[in-house]
Amino acid sequence: MKIFWYGLGLLYLAAALYELLTGRKLLPRPVWYAANVLLVFSTLQGGYVSMEPERLRHTNPDWIFCAAILLTMPLISMGSVYYAIHRRNNKKIPRPSWNRNPLNWWDDPLQSLFISTWSASGVAAGGVLHSVIYRPVLGTVAFWTLGANICFVLGLFIGQILVYRIYRQNIIAPIH
Repeated sequence: MKIFWYGLGLLYLAAALYELLTGRKLLPRPVWYAANVLLVFSTLQGGYVSMEPERLRHTNPDWIFCAAILLTMPLISMGSVYYAIHRRNNKKIPRPSWNRNPLNWWDDPLQSLFISTWSASGVAAGGVLHSVIYRPVLGTVAFWTLGANICFVLGLFIGQILVYRIYRQNIIAPIH
């Protein structure tokens, strides 16, 4: 089963990179829709597995790491959209949808932020499911790892809110 997920992930990455590098569409929109939904649901399992004790053995997140993530992610969100608008001269960027390539950060940053936020939410939800079963103690590595995952989601979500407020005149309807 693990080989199946790795193979599917490599196909997803190869198709996304092909479209990004050549500028031509490889996959039709329904396939991208299915691939993006599958990606988000697979992150649930990844978040659950990442909270197992043997995976946390050589990690050391703490409140400083969580605060740094929470402050950095909105800046990265705003920076990616700023770069797309001002450096790549994309004066109009489309709103995100489930049926487009999510790896085009330079030309379609809202799509990348959208899928990244949903994927981070899947990882955090998987970690929450694991924590409901095993109940990490306050201050343990598992607690702070879950906190870091939640800070990723909150930081990306706050970044998206700021981007939509700051750059609302540059955002157009999704591409069909």
